[in-house]
Amino acid sequence: METSNDKNNRNFMMPEKMLNLLPGILEGSDVANMLVKVNGQIIWVNKEALLIFQSNESLTDKALQDVWEIAGFSAAGSIEGLLSEVLDSGGKHLDVVQNIGDSTNFYRTKFYPLDSANDLIVVQMTNLSEEVTVIHDEQEKRIKAEENDRLKTVFLANMSHEIRTPLNSIIGFSELLLDQEDVGAESQEYAQMIQTAGDLLLQLINDIIDISKIEAGQIKISKSEVDVASVLEDLLLTFENQKKRRAKDHVQLILEKPEANIKIQTDPHRFRQIFTNLLSNALKFSDEGSIRFGFTEIEQDFVQFFVKDTGTGIEAEKTHLIFQRFAKFDSPQGHNKEGTGLGLSITKQLVELLGGKIWFDTAYQKGSTFYFTLPLAKPDQSNLIKGKTKALGKMPDWSEEVFLVVDDVEANFLFYRSMLKHTYVKLIWAKDGRDAIAHCVKDASISLVLMDVMMPHMDGYDTAIQIKAFRPSLPIIAQTAFADDFGKTKALAAGCDDYITKPIQQSELMTIIQMLLKSD
Repeated sequence: METSNDKNNRNFMMPEKMLNLLPGILEGSDVANMLVKVNGQIIWVNKEALLIFQSNESLTDKALQDVWEIAGFSAAGSIEGLLSEVLDSGGKHLDVVQNIGDSTNFYRTKFYPLDSANDLIVVQMTNLSEEVTVIHDEQEKRIKAEENDRLKTVFLANMSHEIRTPLNSIIGFSELLLDQEDVGAESQEYAQMIQTAGDLLLQLINDIIDISKIEAGQIKISKSEVDVASVLEDLLLTFENQKKRRAKDHVQLILEKPEANIKIQTDPHRFRQIFTNLLSNALKFSDEGSIRFGFTEIEQDFVQFFVKDTGTGIEAEKTHLIFQRFAKFDSPQGHNKEGTGLGLSITKQLVELLGGKIWFDTAYQKGSTFYFTLPLAKPDQSNLIKGKTKALGKMPDWSEEVFLVVDDVEANFLFYRSMLKHTYVKLIWAKDGRDAIAHCVKDASISLVLMDVMMPHMDGYDTAIQIKAFRPSLPIIAQTAFADDFGKTKALAAGCDDYITKPIQQSELMTIIQMLLKSD
């Protein structure tokens, strides 16, 4: 039912004096203006409208529909129907496109009812081409940037995989050589050099990938409950071994922590990486004295950690460069010839990503202390995961176990055979996924699978899915050279029970195997 307000909206009249003045007012506008009747007949246009319609002659008394189509505007249906709606609704707007030759223009067209008694409507057209072009260019740049980031990520991941695969053999076999008692002193020295160079190359790869991910905003933080004391004690053992490898046994490594242990909610991998970077830096620059590390206090829901060394320190005029990328400081002893100069820059950004801050004190030729804080957040039950300990006692006896190694590279199988020979485990080699499935179907004695994920014909993910379909309780450890969270997520989604990244550390692999065999 039509209300009185509807009638009032439809029946309005502009004084004749105002109608006569209107063309003069609209002529000075910087947008196109037209007066049209409800049947589409053009009554008047200003100069801007003539430019839009590319007309050198008067448009008066012509049909707006015809003028519209001749000027190359996109079809807008019946102009008369649209104009009739304008009188009823009180106004409409329409975004239209004009194609002229190879050029395209965009216009915001507004229709205003002017005088219902005379069926007059004002049509205003504003050129939005520049704005649309800017928006389009920005979208194109964003899409191109996203594609570049994606391609860079794929390239880095592939390069990481290609380099880590041979590094697995280089570092792994050199470690096995160093464990041999019947190897001569000279060969031991060469093996040590190979292992050191391999470790440096691995660190270089990790740093470049991390800094690229940080630049692209692709660092993923996965928080879980972390037992601080357990991680620090593990680091103490790790760096005691590092001291021996760097011939710095005389440098004391001291862990300091309060008696009351704490647990924090943070990313365990990144937390360990932060401490590893700071301890590696301290050990590199310390030839005498000690390195102390740990945590000291909880203040305002933040835990404060530290790494303090008695090394060379940093000259006062260079301290502002400490967290810059590729910053390297010469010392009389030549400590900083090795490394990328990215470690401290990555460390700072990781601390900030975890919600903390980092700073330092230093005195040249006396030493440096790095401090950082992390929030003592409440646990998020949805993110809690099982922690792993890497402490290994004596070599386990797996003489009754059968492990299937699935890898298309023979050197990797030989590496596992050498690494695990003292456990007396029986190893079977499958060169691809189809071969692995056949072994698991025929041989019920297989108690664990070491699954490489990058293989021809059938990758490790699909192979794991098929094996789990008929042997769901068979433990599978995914092994890959891709050092990213996506690979881990994909492996677990395929049914793998755990995940390890190449180059494979013996202690880490042995711990994972022990956990899976006990839980089986």
